[in-house]
Amino acid sequence: MARIGIVGTGWGARVQEPMFREAGLDVVAVAGRDQWRELVSADNVDLVSVVAPPYQHREVALAALEAGKHVLCEKPTTLSPLEAEELVSAAQQRPNQLALIDHELRFLPAWREARAHIGEIGRIRYAEVRYSSPARNDLARAWNWWSDVPRGGGIWGAVGSHFVDALRYFGMEIEAAQALLHTIIARRPFEKGMREVTADDWASVNLRLHDGAVATMQFCAVSSGPDEATTLTIHGENGAMRFTGEEVLLSKNRSPFQRMAGSAIEQRPGNSPGGAFGTGTLHLGRALRAALDDGDRNALAPAATFEDGLMQQRVLDAARRSAANGGTLVECGDG
Repeated sequence: MARIGIVGTGWGARVQEPMFREAGLDVVAVAGRDQWRELVSADNVDLVSVVAPPYQHREVALAALEAGKHVLCEKPTTLSPLEAEELVSAAQQRPNQLALIDHELRFLPAWREARAHIGEIGRIRYAEVRYSSPARNDLARAWNWWSDVPRGGGIWGAVGSHFVDALRYFGMEIEAAQALLHTIIARRPFEKGMREVTADDWASVNLRLHDGAVATMQFCAVSSGPDEATTLTIHGENGAMRFTGEEVLLSKNRSPFQRMAGSAIEQRPGNSPGGAFGTGTLHLGRALRAALDDGDRNALAPAATFEDGLMQQRVLDAARRSAANGGTLVECGDG
């Protein structure tokens, strides 16, 4: 049985550990981000799942690769394209080791079916994403790394990265970004006082895609309304696909949306109106078990590689530079 070590006591312990165990993996250790070195070097760990904050991804992932481990790294990949390039280079030197980014939504059965049928809606014209959550609306919620730009915090990296990757998973390469990133709650409690929040909790990003298509995305982590179902809608010449929860809906020839694949979102750790991340983690775990225990590397065909993580990082970076420059359009390969 493949032996998994998880670096991260938040999402890693709350969601990955139970979902990986249910998938048939052996989670042998969970370490905090300050106690990860022993886990990375342990002889009884085959794969290291890096669920530490983004500012530690490069260091932990590189150490795990150098220790001969397979690596699953959380998103956003790193703090910059330069760091992501380092991870790609390190992985390319070790082709027998898995080097994956944890974009678990790729493993949802409905998403996989939709990807096989995306051509039915014809040439893609535009895509739209809407995410609205009150998760960080509580003014008493303490300042932590999520509030801090130098540590990789912010809604654009935390959630935007998933849907940047989703566009690419469904065949849309991203060429340029135009963004407004904003901090609505500007100060949060820290120790005995208050501390400035530098990371975005609201983001609006427009993307220019390959072949003349466009996309628009809006994310908010401080909604004062309910936790709403996130939607990704892809519009083609012949119809549209809408992704929400574990379902994919299809409209062709202007007909109402009807279920194409999937079902209502299950009650499991990690699932919320914001997305079926827990279910995706379960299916990712099953693919890892098939690859590591049964030798079926094809089970990981949907996975995001470190190369995908680099492409995602370039888009995140372009949007941030656009916002810093007043919303100008920034090419993803520049800088």
